[in-house]
Amino acid sequence: MKKRLIQVFFKAPVEGKVKTRLIPKVGLSNSVAIHTRLCEQVIQCIAGYAGQNEDVAVQFWVDLDVDHSFVQENAARYGADVFQQQGGDLGERMQFAMTSGLRVANQVVIVGGDCLSLCERYLAQAFEMLESKELVFGPADDGGYILIGSHGLEEGFFNNVQWGESTVLASSIDCARQSGKSYGLLEERWDIDTWEDIQRNAPQLLEGLEL
Repeated sequence: MKKRLIQVFFKAPVEGKVKTRLIPKVGLSNSVAIHTRLCEQVIQCIAGYAGQNEDVAVQFWVDLDVDHSFVQENAARYGADVFQQQGGDLGERMQFAMTSGLRVANQVVIVGGDCLSLCERYLAQAFEMLESKELVFGPADDGGYILIGSHGLEEGFFNNVQWGESTVLASSIDCARQSGKSYGLLEERWDIDTWEDIQRNAPQLLEGLEL
């Protein structure tokens, strides 16, 4: 059994279903291209970390089309197992994935596919923190988080979290406190959701696109 597991949460690049907040600015096809570039870079980062650490496995937890060529080709390239996300909201989906992951690993870290600011050092810090804490969060600058790791979450752990709001991290920390779990926070990072996010943090995502 691998000691550590990274689960990448992302949507298959289906037109009209990904990066929808970008569509008014960049159009349908460009929103897919940007989403694909984000996922590629995050997956490459995670695969690079796993390649240097024999006790780390990688899983893709995919929303929409798990059979999409982008999903399957990257899974084959990096030796990742692919699963369909299960659950009504993000909390249920993460809880289901983490519970499943802990059947094959001692520690599970979930990372979002649009976390362009992710790096291998950040992943290492998350696993190091799990040696002394039951939960770890990687805060995002919009009030959410780009990463969560744990040894296990009880059913209904995320029930009081309002997903998509700026209170996601604070609410999740409250959930940890109420369940008596120790937790640690990594340094704040950013992800890409809006046109302003791209302009501020990652204008290179627009290179070569016809806008």
